Amino acid sequence: MKVFISVDMEGIHGAVSWSDMEGNGHQTVYENAWKELSWIVEGINRSKYNDEIREICICDSHARGEGIPFRSFGDSRVTLIRGYPRPFYMLEGLDESFDLLMLVGYHAKIGALHGLMDHSYSSSCIYCVRLNGQEMSEADINGMLASHYGVPICFVSGDDILRKEIEEHFSILPIFVCTKQSLGRFAAKMYFEENLKPEFVEGAMQAIDRKDVFKPLNLAPVYDLEIDFASTAIADAVSVIPGLERMEGRRVLYRSTEMKSIYRMIHASAMLGGKFAAFT
Repeated sequence: MKVFISVDMEGIHGAVSWSDMEGNGHQTVYENAWKELSWIVEGINRSKYNDEIREICICDSHARGEGIPFRSFGDSRVTLIRGYPRPFYMLEGLDESFDLLMLVGYHAKIGALHGLMDHSYSSSCIYCVRLNGQEMSEADINGMLASHYGVPICFVSGDDILRKEIEEHFSILPIFVCTKQSLGRFAAKMYFEENLKPEFVEGAMQAIDRKDVFKPLNLAPVYDLEIDFASTAIADAVSVIPGLERMEGRRVLYRSTEMKSIYRMIHASAMLGGKFAAFT
C-alpha cells in the first residue's frame, strides 16, 4: 500500500494571510506544516494496516514547493517531493501505484464567502475555474485528477469553509480535520496544537483503517474547462495556448476527455497568466 500526501499552506494552523508565509513569520507556518505531517505519520503508524504501507509520499504543493523543512519524520517510508516547476504540480508523482490521497492545509475556492485566503491555483491571475459549469476548488480538481488514477481522497485538513465545500461535492466524505474557523479572507479563529494534534493523529489512523470505504470520484466522459482571469490582458496572453478558445474578454474555454490534460491546462494558464498579472 502507498499513501500520497499533498500539502498546501493556507489551511495550516496559525496561518491567516500570505504575509505569514513571507519574511520573518514564514518559518512558523512551515514548522506548523511539518508538525501536522508528523501527527499524520504518527496516526498512520497506529493504523491496523501500518505494516502493509510501503511508502508515504509527501508533495510540497505551496508556491515553489520549498516550504516544508527537509527533516526526517522518523519513518523510513516517507519521501518528499520539492521544487518547481513540475508538470503535475500539487500531485506530482501520483500514479496508479498509490492507494490513498490526503490533502493537508487546503483552502476554499476563489470567491467563497468568508473563505480564508480563497483562491484557485493563482490568486493574482485566476478569478474563477469551472468544470462543466461548476465552480471548482483545488481540492475538487486535485481529487478528480487522483480519480483518473483510481486513487480516492481519504483525509482533508483546512478551514471550516473548505469543509462545507467538501461536504457539498464528495458523496463519500473523507476524514476532515478543521484547523481554524474562517471569518474573512484574512481573518480567522485559530485552534491550538493541544486540540489539533489528537484530531490529526486519530483522523489519519481512521483514514487508513477505513481505506476500503473511500472511492474515487465519478469522472465525466468530456470536460469543458472555463477559466475567468483577473483581467483581459491576462486572457490576451493565455489565449495564445493552442487548443484554448477565447469566449469573452476574460474567459477562455478548453475541452478534453482526459483529466490529465485538463489539469495541465489549468497550470499552464496559471503559470503564463501569472507573468501578466501586474501588466498595465
